[in-house]
Amino acid sequence: MSTELSSFHNGLMGAFGSTVEVFIQHPLLTYKNSIQSNYKIGLNFRSIYKGVGINALTMGPLTAVQFAGFGILYNHYKKNNMFESDTTRSMISSTISGALSGLIAGPTELMIVQQQKFNKGFFESYMNIKKNYGYCYFSKGLLPCVVRESVYVSGYCTLTPFFEKKLVNILPDMYKEKSVKTSLTASIISGLIAGGISHPFDTIKTYSQSHIDTNSMQLTRNIIKKKGISFVYKGIAPRALRIAGTFFIINECQKIYKAFMF
Repeated sequence: MSTELSSFHNGLMGAFGSTVEVFIQHPLLTYKNSIQSNYKIGLNFRSIYKGVGINALTMGPLTAVQFAGFGILYNHYKKNNMFESDTTRSMISSTISGALSGLIAGPTELMIVQQQKFNKGFFESYMNIKKNYGYCYFSKGLLPCVVRESVYVSGYCTLTPFFEKKLVNILPDMYKEKSVKTSLTASIISGLIAGGISHPFDTIKTYSQSHIDTNSMQLTRNIIKKKGISFVYKGIAPRALRIAGTFFIINECQKIYKAFMF
């Protein structure tokens, strides 16, 4: 994401980066979902890439909304001299744009979880939810998804650029501006932070979407009471790896996009 580009180019840049990321890292999402929801996956291409179609089709527009929304909010705050600190301005803009994108991500990820759990296609899963539960159940896990996305977007729109600058300033002999090494290190640091904070919300979201016919609040209380607070950190390893990879891939795709377009 770049505050120097228009909302249109920010959107295209986000769509490009996230689509590349999905096709590379979708197996990590499949593995993470299976751990959180206690179901087994087959060790074959079809199983580990189950749901990749809807994931790719929605992640592009979703990240485009996040990038474009961030740019609009950031430039609005800057133009009106709101918030003195650039980091504060960036954090607020990314948190809001992330929360709004969670409204799109929630129903999308419900479909992915249902496809992977029952090994069914998109339309079969959609019709099953519609017929047996109704349209209101497509909002299952929406609130924790909104919280998770607000933290997640803050990670790659604010924390990654922040740590890139810090690494260059503090360790200039080791880290150079716009280098792959600097980008990767900053992505790992920000990914671990964002992943650690947001993962409990992701676990609650995924578990609720896996048990679509059960009250989410009651389900969460019961499972934490039964298995302890450590339950909400199930699957953190593959998700932390994916987040760090996502931040790095999107960061590098931004550079490719800028070099190609400008």
